Amino acid sequence: MSPSLNPQEPTTEHSHRSPDSAASPDFWHSQPRAFVTSLFIIFITFVLSIVAIFSMVLTPRGGIYLAMARVWPKIIFRFGGIEWRSRTDPRVNPAISYLYLSNHESLTDILALFATLPQKVVMVAKRSLFILPVFSWGMWLAGFVFINRKNRAAAYRSMEKAGERLQRGRSVVVFPEGTRGDGGELLPFKRGGFLLSQAAQFPVVPVGIYGTYGVLPRDTFCVYPGRIAVCIGAPIPPPAKGERLEEFTAQVKREVERLRQEARLLAQDVAD
Repeated sequence: MSPSLNPQEPTTEHSHRSPDSAASPDFWHSQPRAFVTSLFIIFITFVLSIVAIFSMVLTPRGGIYLAMARVWPKIIFRFGGIEWRSRTDPRVNPAISYLYLSNHESLTDILALFATLPQKVVMVAKRSLFILPVFSWGMWLAGFVFINRKNRAAAYRSMEKAGERLQRGRSVVVFPEGTRGDGGELLPFKRGGFLLSQAAQFPVVPVGIYGTYGVLPRDTFCVYPGRIAVCIGAPIPPPAKGERLEEFTAQVKREVERLRQEARLLAQDVAD
């Protein structure tokens, strides 16, 4: 039985509406604004990454970097006219390390997760991001794990590194689909995150994201105004070591889909 939110049990909910989201001047809801927002994202990311890299002298484990990573998306959302709403199950304890497993629709999922998750996290990111100067250096110094999905042995070693982050008290985010979807059906979930949860015996927290594909569709540059929502579910304990993973994987996938539909309704509620 997958966990579900008790209607009588309060959830932590946040709504964040950009100051100009109700207005609709032609320029600010057109291609030029989306292009300007993308340039702003590059600029603010570059500046904050430089500051964060130098902050490693003060906090070698990336504490300042990860704190800044939570402010970074909120600045972008405000500038870009992106309305963001979130809901978190009260059973998520920020003092406990978790493995967050989320659906993946867009690069802006990263912004949504950093803005929403109730604790500092590192991510398992695709290796191609490492070619980005400055930004990727800060990620690496803060403890992010870069994975080469084309090399199975290297990918396995990367997941072992992610397990080490969990053991050191850091929560980790993994996108079990392995790549971005199109906002439609969930893609098949890969086993890596589930093997990691089982091996390290850390609970999985399912996450559903909605609306990010509309803000930044795949293979596009411009970031458009829009409405996004993130719903964080209850922790799910992993099976004991040696047990089969099929039911655990199916349970988590059902929860991610349920939370994604809940996020869709939450985003539509923003529109109302």
